[in-house]
Amino acid sequence: MRLHRFIGQFDLDNGELLVTDNELLNQWRNVLRLKTGDKLILCDGAGREAEAVISDMSKDGIRLMIESVDTPEREPHKKASLFCAVLKRENFELVVQKATELGISRIVPLLTERTIKTGFNRDRLEKIIKEASEQSGRSTLPELSEPLSFEKALETVIPQETIVFDLSGENTRTYNLETKTSFFIGPEGGFSDKEVALARDKGVAIASLGSLTLRGETAAIVASYLAVL
Repeated sequence: MRLHRFIGQFDLDNGELLVTDNELLNQWRNVLRLKTGDKLILCDGAGREAEAVISDMSKDGIRLMIESVDTPEREPHKKASLFCAVLKRENFELVVQKATELGISRIVPLLTERTIKTGFNRDRLEKIIKEASEQSGRSTLPELSEPLSFEKALETVIPQETIVFDLSGENTRTYNLETKTSFFIGPEGGFSDKEVALARDKGVAIASLGSLTLRGETAAIVASYLAVL
C-alpha cells in the first residue's frame, strides 16, 4: 500500500518528532483517520525523506518514530527554471501544478506586454506546489519566485542556457535542449515583437514548439517536460 507523503520542516535527525501543526493534525485525524501504528513518509523539503510510524496520538499532538531516513534520487538531474507569463483564470495554477509534478526547480511568474492578469494568490500557489510535490513523490519543493517583467527576467538568466518559446522561432529539434536551463512561455497572444527582438539581441535562442498555436498553459506543460529530459 502506498504511504501518505508529507513535505514540511520536519527534523528527521532525532529518531522521533512531535507534530503540533493544526492543519496537519486535522488532516491526519479527521480526513485520513490515521491511528497509532500507521506509517507515513515525511520529507524535509531539502531532499531527504523518512519512513515514520505513529507512536502516540494525544491532545498535545501526534508523536512519530523515525524508522529510516533516505535521500532518494527521483528529482531530475537538470535544474530547470520555467519563466511563464501569468495566465487568466485558473490556467496559471494549472501550470504551477503540472510544472511541479514534472520536476521543475523554479517557477518565475512573468509580466509581459500582453499579460492581461497580473495578480495571483501566492499562498494558494504555494499550497498547490506543496500538494503537487507530495502527490508526485518529490522530496523537495520548487521555488516560486517573485513576479518579474520580461526585461528584468532576461537579466537574470545566462543567454546561452535560455530559450524563449515563440511561433516565430525554429523548431526545438534544431536546438540542444540539454544545454538549456531556463525556458520562457508567453501570455495569451504570445510575446510581442519587441520582446522577441530584445531576447534575440541578448543572444537568447527563439524556438517554437511546432507549427500549431498552443494555449499558454499547454505550451508551459510541454516546455516543462522538455526542460527536465
